Amino acid sequence: MNLKHVVAVGLTIFSFSSMAVSASLSKAEFCSDRKDKDYVKELALENEGNMSFTNHGGIANGGVCWWHSRFVRKALYLTYYKPELPAPTIDEAVEIIEKIRSGDEVIVIPGVSNFREFSRQYSALIQSELENWQLVDGFIKQSWIVGLAGSHEVKPKNLKKKMDELYNYVVKENNIAYEKLQIKGITAHAWLVVDMKKVKGGYDLFIIDSNYYSYPIEYNYRDGDTSFTHPFYGNFVPYLEQKGEMKKIKKVISKYCK
Repeated sequence: MNLKHVVAVGLTIFSFSSMAVSASLSKAEFCSDRKDKDYVKELALENEGNMSFTNHGGIANGGVCWWHSRFVRKALYLTYYKPELPAPTIDEAVEIIEKIRSGDEVIVIPGVSNFREFSRQYSALIQSELENWQLVDGFIKQSWIVGLAGSHEVKPKNLKKKMDELYNYVVKENNIAYEKLQIKGITAHAWLVVDMKKVKGGYDLFIIDSNYYSYPIEYNYRDGDTSFTHPFYGNFVPYLEQKGEMKKIKKVISKYCK
C-alpha cells in the first residue's frame, strides 16, 4: 500500500538517539554486536539502520511495502560495512542487493558506513529489485493471495490473543516481526514490529512502517480493541507472517559467527 503524503496523526514518532548504536564495521563487531539481544532492535530504531526512501512504485503505483519491509529486516540482521574500501560498482551493488534479498548469507558492503548510506546511493537499483521481487511473488508464487486471507476486524478476545502471541515472539523470543495488515477490502499493507512494551491494559508497539520517511512510530493497543485504527489505513488487523524467514536469518548469523 502506497501513501504519497503521510502524517503521524494519532501515532507517536520517536527517537532513541540517547541509546544510539552504529552499524557493525567488521566481522568481529558483527558477531559481537549480534550477541547483544538488543543491538539489532536498537539499530532498527536509528535512521542509519533504515532505508533512505519510503515505499513507492510497484504494480499500478500501489507500492512495494511487503518487500520493502522484508528487505530492511534482512539488511538490519545480515549486513556489515567497510567504509575504508572503494564503493561498489553498479554490477557489484546489484549483486549485494540480490544477496540481501535472498538472505542466504552475511553480506559485507564496502564504501559506506551504514545501510542508509548504501540505500541512498543505490536507491534506484534497490527499488528495481523490490519491484522485481513483487512481480515474482505476485504473479509466479501468487503470494498476494496471502494478503487477502484475513479480516480487518475481529472479536476483542481474538485480537488480544494475537497481541499476546506477538509479544511473546518479539520480546521473549527476541525477533523483529513482519506483519501483514489486512485493511478493509482487498488492500493489505505491511510493517515491522521492532519491540513491544507491556502496559496496563494492553501493549505499546514500536514499528517501522515503510510509508513513514525514516522514522519509527509507536502504536498503542488496548484490551477490548477489535482492530487497529489509522487515519489513512482505516481499521485493520495485523497478521504475523514470514516467521520462517526470521528463523533462517538467525541460522545464517549463527553459522557465520560460530
